[in-house]
Amino acid sequence: MPRWLVRFRQGLLLALLLLTTACEAEQEARRYEFVLQTVGGPRGWPVWVEDLTFDRTWGAPVGGLSEGFDREPPRGNRTAILGSYLPVPQSMQARWFSYRTQTFYEIDLALPGTNALLQQWYREYPPPDYRHYLMAGFSGEGEVYVWWRARCTVCGRDRSQDFHAPIVESAWAEEVEGDPSTFRSQTQRRIEEGIIPSPWE
Repeated sequence: MPRWLVRFRQGLLLALLLLTTACEAEQEARRYEFVLQTVGGPRGWPVWVEDLTFDRTWGAPVGGLSEGFDREPPRGNRTAILGSYLPVPQSMQARWFSYRTQTFYEIDLALPGTNALLQQWYREYPPPDYRHYLMAGFSGEGEVYVWWRARCTVCGRDRSQDFHAPIVESAWAEEVEGDPSTFRSQTQRRIEEGIIPSPWE
């Protein structure tokens, strides 16, 4: 093979490598404006989310959740306006407590393919005509899911133009150590209100 052709091939390979690296860096740096919504339950299975982060770098306070987990598509009952453009989340970490079972759960969940998914969904449902939501659901039995929602802001009451899709349809957390007595008074209140049966009987 002629020497010039060898050099040409080496140069072409180097150019392709640099282009691939640049594209990956651009994808990693891509940021979007969206709202975080959380749901819990299902009804009768309230939870307290102690900690919720994404990529171990950003998150929002959550607290008590008691409904919406069994809706499909899910609709959040707690919303956090994040207020800035955020990178596409690649993972979710959470710790929560189930009042009904007096159990603590933790999960470190990978969110596969979100870079490509969000690029597609923001093209198909562009702001400001659509408002985008990252939705996380936590059950009192240790199940979690993550969905994406795009809500049409120019459609009035017509919700047929909204978009919903799962990123992770279902995953199960691990039971972990914790002190349920921390939540004793809150548990007692839920028993007295008829939300849950007594877990101590």
